[in-house]
Amino acid sequence: MYINKFSGLLWTLMVAVLISSCIPQRKIKILQDKQELGDEITGVERKYTLKPGDILHVRVMTTNTEMAELFNIGETRNVFRTTGADVGDPLMYLYGYSINQEGNIQLPVIGDIRVAGYTIEQVHQLIYERTKDYLLDASLSVRLVNFKVTVLGEVNRPGTYNIYDDEFTVIDAIGVAGDMTDYGNRRVHIIRRTDQGRQFLRLDITDREAVTSGFYYLQPNDVVYVEPMLAKRFNLAQFPFAVFFSAISTAILLLNFMN
Repeated sequence: MYINKFSGLLWTLMVAVLISSCIPQRKIKILQDKQELGDEITGVERKYTLKPGDILHVRVMTTNTEMAELFNIGETRNVFRTTGADVGDPLMYLYGYSINQEGNIQLPVIGDIRVAGYTIEQVHQLIYERTKDYLLDASLSVRLVNFKVTVLGEVNRPGTYNIYDDEFTVIDAIGVAGDMTDYGNRRVHIIRRTDQGRQFLRLDITDREAVTSGFYYLQPNDVVYVEPMLAKRFNLAQFPFAVFFSAISTAILLLNFMN
């Protein structure tokens, strides 16, 4: 009788360990319709507005070689004749224009232009209007080159990533970091630097309503941290279940044989 009770306890322990190692789908699936918002959600339409300290890469392209060299001093021979992202990207940063405390950048030929408080698209139009005073056939490229995001924790490729898109979301950040691991908590931490200090927020990306949050779109130098779930904290991810279950099964068989 005691052997049967002990055998029952072993089976119960085996089932309990198996259940505790499982993670419910509701904790893994992202953008679930928890609030019954439907298939169409009006999210936060947001474009990043520039501020002092940001760095812009401005390239004026024209068929007039001499004017191109004037507008792109130093850059024409160093950047335009290189190939490959590994060479071009650092030089774009090096030859970028830093926005000063007054909110201006100073461009060759054109002079000072106020850009703080504007989006990239608006700055593109401002500079284009000024180039038309000198060039008839000019085309223009404007990029924010100091946009970087750090993704840490339970992701497959943690690190710091340079971004060339001013509409970059938390989901995008997780994507470039190779997605979360199975034990990544879907309530992610976002750390944002502001003029007043640091802002901290937890955003639940299992809920479709996350797209309406002001933190859904990231800003330069944001940190996204994915903490481990409780199962990972107890090291269940590395638990040798095969060995454990084999030992339990062997013990049960021996007890039944002895009985």
